[in-house]
Amino acid sequence: MNMRLKKELIIGTIINAIVVCLLLCNVNSIQAAIIEIDTFQPIIMMEKVNIEQAVAGSEFTLNLAVRNVSTNPGFNLALDFSVDGNEENKEMFPFTLKSDQETTIDKLDGNENRTVALTFTVDPDAQNKEYQLNINLKGQDAEFRNTVSSVTSIAVPVTYDVTKPILMVKSVSVSPEDADITEGFETYFQIVNLSKTTEARNVMLLLDGGDNFEVIDISNRKNIAKLLKGGSQGVTYKLRAKDTKTSNTVDLKISFDYLGSESEEIKETITLPLPKEEVGIGETPRVIINKYTLSDERVLAGNTVNLSLYIENTNKRAVKNVKISLGVIKIEESSSGGGSTTTTGGTVFSPVNSSNSFYIDYIPGKTVIQKNIDLYVDPNASAKTYIVPVDIKYEDRQGETLTCEELVNIPVTQECKLEVLSVDVASQGFVGQPVPIAAEFVNVGKAVLGNFIITMEGDFNKEDSTYYVGNLDIGVSDFYQGTIISQEEGALEGKLVFAYIDNNNKEVRVEKPFSIEIGSNAEPPQGMDGKVGPDGFMEPGMPMNGEPDSGGGFVNTLKTKWLTILLVLVVLFEAIYIIRVKRKKASEEFFDE
Repeated sequence: MNMRLKKELIIGTIINAIVVCLLLCNVNSIQAAIIEIDTFQPIIMMEKVNIEQAVAGSEFTLNLAVRNVSTNPGFNLALDFSVDGNEENKEMFPFTLKSDQETTIDKLDGNENRTVALTFTVDPDAQNKEYQLNINLKGQDAEFRNTVSSVTSIAVPVTYDVTKPILMVKSVSVSPEDADITEGFETYFQIVNLSKTTEARNVMLLLDGGDNFEVIDISNRKNIAKLLKGGSQGVTYKLRAKDTKTSNTVDLKISFDYLGSESEEIKETITLPLPKEEVGIGETPRVIINKYTLSDERVLAGNTVNLSLYIENTNKRAVKNVKISLGVIKIEESSSGGGSTTTTGGTVFSPVNSSNSFYIDYIPGKTVIQKNIDLYVDPNASAKTYIVPVDIKYEDRQGETLTCEELVNIPVTQECKLEVLSVDVASQGFVGQPVPIAAEFVNVGKAVLGNFIITMEGDFNKEDSTYYVGNLDIGVSDFYQGTIISQEEGALEGKLVFAYIDNNNKEVRVEKPFSIEIGSNAEPPQGMDGKVGPDGFMEPGMPMNGEPDSGGGFVNTLKTKWLTILLVLVVLFEAIYIIRVKRKKASEEFFDE
């Protein structure tokens, strides 16, 4: 037999070589012809002859035709089965080949046909749908090499036994569609009986949300007295998401009776039509101060301010038993020795008509709640921005206490007040003669006056018209002195302007007007008859009666130089005034230190 096979192999190889040569030759005289090519390897094909109805929980038979379309025999042909879409350990579900079935053909000669009958069982949990059954055939050629392979796919529709009810969930919906799953929502299940001959009685539904959902109805059991053949009925559950939720699935167990004493139970895992959990959602809910507002941009010490807190639950999971407290402000004070600092507790804010804490029963997920509190500011509070800690304590749905601390900044300002103690100016002056003007002022407010400057304004000649102080500290006094020289007679109008920047960064102007009556150059005293010299002063002369002065040189000088003496006295008075003011200021600075 081996010699015959070798001869056939040699003949087949020669024929193949001749055919290839003829195909490669470009001969116009040769007409197209059908050439049958035979090889040493067998060619096996499979096709379905017929198939019985596949019913869940029963058996069916598949008649399969196996054909060898070549002239070469095939040996040790073995059939293997699988179903599309299954895992490796359940590659044939819902079908099982019965154990007494023959799935091997020892030999299939060339051009031989063979019909194979295969009996399968159908799992009772099979769905009412069409399954793709894949059949794979492998075998050997005449030299017993594994060269034979053939695959075919057969559609096997599975139906249910018409003698019993087949219950399943036809559809699921939730209400409302944009429901807050942590608050609760309704789920509607449509149950259908696919049987066309048998009704189901005493249908009991048991819903289990597992770690994903909890049933907030009175019971997780629902009952349908009768479900007619081909009929359907809906049931509604009210659910709420758990903190441990990881998916949108629930388990629904359905049990029912039929045909008197017969009963059955099925279980389905159902995915609710809810949005998928966002990536990155935390297990722990967070409560924060989303923002805060003040009734006034800057709070004046001694006044009342309204503080509005916007408390946000950033998580989708609700929180409860929320307590919010305004903490104690930490104030640093310098110790008396060593220059070190000690920290003490204190506050410049006092709640009005309430305590420093308030309570919120419940904050739903992704929700902001506004709370208002009135605070009275200590009149002696320093002008600065205070940091107020806000302590938040709350519980999650499991009852675990969580804490959070936020900070609120409240700027406090003090009243700025400048007191001008005096403005000293002569009520009358003379043309071309200097007239001194002086003013004394003090910061009687509780805030430093910045960029403090004094300016004398008016349409006249002036000396030392501007005095820049810089920062005028709290309780500090100072003085200003300038000089006016008018060139015209009449009423002279002017003003002293005290300008500074307050602690709200706003410019403040305090104006003090003054008025001086300017006369012409003074006349000689009564009884004097002198002449005005080139320097503007009176020259010595004779008395009004024409008799020479007999009072001596001092009297004569006093009579003739009276205006010069008057100016000297004015300058002397001004010097004494300046010395006194400077001494007073030095004394104040000494005591301040």
